[in-house]
Amino acid sequence: MMSPGRLARLVGHNAIRNRRHFALSAFGIVVGIAAFIFFLALSMGVRGWVLELFPIDQVEVIAPRTSLIGSLGMESQADLNDAVAAKIREHDGVRAVVPRMSIAFPALGVWWYQDTKLKFDVVGDGINPTYLADEPQGALFRDYEAEEKGKPAVQCGPAPKLFCPDLNYCDTRNNTCHHRVPMLVSRKLVEIYNTQFAKSRGLPVIGAMEEFIVQRGGLSKMRLHLDLGATMIEATTSTLRGPPRRIEGVLLGISDKAIPIGVTVPIGYVERWNREYLGDEAASTYSSIVVQLDGKDQVGPFASWVEKQLGLRLQDSQGQQFATVIFVVTLFFLLISFCIVTISAINIAHNFFMQVSERRREIGLLRALGASQADIRGVFLGEAALIGLVAGVVGMGAAVATGTAVNLLARQFLPDLPFQPASFFAFEWWILAGGLVFSVLFCLLGGFLPARKAARMAPAQALAQQ
Repeated sequence: MMSPGRLARLVGHNAIRNRRHFALSAFGIVVGIAAFIFFLALSMGVRGWVLELFPIDQVEVIAPRTSLIGSLGMESQADLNDAVAAKIREHDGVRAVVPRMSIAFPALGVWWYQDTKLKFDVVGDGINPTYLADEPQGALFRDYEAEEKGKPAVQCGPAPKLFCPDLNYCDTRNNTCHHRVPMLVSRKLVEIYNTQFAKSRGLPVIGAMEEFIVQRGGLSKMRLHLDLGATMIEATTSTLRGPPRRIEGVLLGISDKAIPIGVTVPIGYVERWNREYLGDEAASTYSSIVVQLDGKDQVGPFASWVEKQLGLRLQDSQGQQFATVIFVVTLFFLLISFCIVTISAINIAHNFFMQVSERRREIGLLRALGASQADIRGVFLGEAALIGLVAGVVGMGAAVATGTAVNLLARQFLPDLPFQPASFFAFEWWILAGGLVFSVLFCLLGGFLPARKAARMAPAQALAQQ
């Protein structure tokens, strides 16, 4: 029986001698494997990007609105309160429950530093500071006003500057110093600011929020005024219970747990503000409840339970919809890739059958010199495996090169899009390894029948028919 080393040398010699046959057999496999790796990496890259924006295992419970008077447009809404949050927390498969409370009255924001000034109507909400305990800003994201309660008040400096220590501002109602309200923004908001707002108005583009804060002088210089009870929109505020007043905030940085469009503060501030301007009911009603589930498979049963048992519903999950579309499109292209590889395997079988006929004398001589059927079968299967290995490597390179080219073209020709990823592809090691394994496997399948035919050929018959 032929040794593995001698078999490998013979396979390599035959591959060099039959270069044209080798290249023709490998071409289809290269195309199929390249398509397989390309589309699978594209699917995983886009899917990861989408799920980063819209996590599937994180859902948001909201109260459905039902019309009472039809065309008059009057609506009622079920309350989201602590009792509802407690029921959700006790449900199986729930990992974490985070109530969110929106700022339910008008507020006017002014963010400024030197030549940078933005004026806007505030959209914001509050969350429990413990939700950010594991984040870099967690130590600073606290309800300072609650912590200061019961402590001696620090008086502001003399007019007109009304000086207070760093990270404090003067409450003009009683001329006492209070810690600035800690605020967070989402990466989505920063992306929208960079791509849609900053460039058109000549404002600085924010890279990493932390770097921007350092360049602008640190936290003590990043000031955000909120005029509670005021608005730029011509609308009445006569229903508010309190007069407008100014507070000052400090931007801590970026967090994925912040409200997508707006600012997020510790929920205690929002409760007090809503109570001050709208009353106790507004201070005890949540705008939504974020629920972290144990896995994406829990979403369906949990949604059914929320609707039937609590009379609530889930906010439409764009992430789940996008993930489904990506899965269907990817499956379609992967099927096309498998069809290409299968046709290529059939082509390899056809080429090898022709090789068997053309190499009868070679097969007869090998058998006459003592090569066994297993040796002959090993020669042809080795050639098929070599074709698969080389074609797989070339296909991998073609897929990665094409993906790199697509990323470069996207950065060059596509406009700045919010949330655009650094790469649309995720060339994971298992994707590349899987493409190589499939390439070798399909080539072996294509060469199996010709190898068996060659192995069964009798030496005398092969030499006589040559």
